[in-house]
Amino acid sequence: MAADPKRNLSFDATILDQLACPACLGELRLDGDRLTCVGCGRSYPIVDGIPVLIADRAVEPSQTVSSATSSTSVPTRRTE
Repeated sequence: MAADPKRNLSFDATILDQLACPACLGELRLDGDRLTCVGCGRSYPIVDGIPVLIADRAVEPSQTVSSATSSTSVPTRRTE
């Protein structure tokens, strides 16, 4: 059976509240063609409308996060 090119393969955002980050169980938000965890910052791809929620396949948050793109602060070690 050949794939129907007219089939809609977009992610159904109505199920977003039923999903959680597999790494930290945090809330996920739709971020273009990815789901991003608001807790740990990991980003998971959506392939053919299906979120790939495998922690080993996640994109880790970068070490340098600008305050414009993140609402969470990264704790720093204080030296005196």
